[in-house]
Amino acid sequence: MKRFLFLISWITVSVVADQPIMNMMPRWDGGYGWQVLYDTIHREDLLRGESVIESGWSETVHQVHLQGVYTWDRAIRITAKLPLVLDAERVNLVDNNRVVQRDEGVGDLTLALPLKRYFNLMKRSGNWTVAPQVRVPMGSKDEYDVYDRVWGGGLFAGYETEMRYAFFAAGVSYWVFETEEPEAWHSSVDAGWNFRDNAQLLWETDWHYETDGKRFVSAGPALYWRHNDNTHLRFEYKREFNGKTATGEVDHIGGDRIVAGVGFVY
Repeated sequence: MKRFLFLISWITVSVVADQPIMNMMPRWDGGYGWQVLYDTIHREDLLRGESVIESGWSETVHQVHLQGVYTWDRAIRITAKLPLVLDAERVNLVDNNRVVQRDEGVGDLTLALPLKRYFNLMKRSGNWTVAPQVRVPMGSKDEYDVYDRVWGGGLFAGYETEMRYAFFAAGVSYWVFETEEPEAWHSSVDAGWNFRDNAQLLWETDWHYETDGKRFVSAGPALYWRHNDNTHLRFEYKREFNGKTATGEVDHIGGDRIVAGVGFVY
C-alpha cells in the first residue's frame, strides 16, 4: 500500500502536459520506469480565428509516446518523452485551394530535470516541483508537421497533494523556441478520487496559449489502474473547446483525443 501511494500520482499527469507521465515516480534511489501510450486525435473543422471556415475539413493524428524516467534520489530525476507519429492527415487551405497534407515519423524529444520538494502532513502528503526542460528537434520536415521540429527551452512549476480518497495537482509551463516560433504557455488542473486502493478516477483540465494568439482548452476524464507494483494502466479522453487560431492563420482546433497506455516501474 505504501509503495502504491508513491506510484499512483505518476500516471495522473496528462500526456499533453509538459512533464512526462512519470514525473511522480519512482521516489526510491536508483528507481526507473518507462511507459508506452497510444494516442489518437480527431479534429473536425478548419478555423480562422474563432470561426469555422470549412466544416468537415478534418485533421486526424495517430501516434505512440515513449516515456521514461530515472531517479538518482527522491528529489532529483531525469525524464524523457519521445512521440512517434504513425500517421497524420489533414485537409488544409493553401492559396485558396483544398490540399490534403500528411505527416509521419519521429516527433520532438523532450528532456526534463524535475527537482522536487516533498512534504508530509497529518492527513495528506505531496510535493512541489520545478523542472527545466529542453526540446530537441528530431526527424525531417514533411508536407506538414505535427511537431515543430525546432529547438526549445522551457520551465515547469507544479504542486501536487494527495489524501486517502482524493488527489489534486496544478502546474504551469512556459516554452520559448527558435526564431519565428511563438512562445507557449500551458497550465493544468487535475482533481481525482481514489475509489479503490489500486485505482483512481480523475477530471483533467488543460489551458494552452501561444503568443501569436492561438489558444484552446481541453478537458475530460481519466482512469488509472494499478495491476501490480510493477504494471500500471491508464485511459483518458479529452475534448478541445474555446479554440482560436493564430492571428490571420487557419488551423484545426477543437476535437477529441483518446489516450491509452501501459507503464512499468522498477
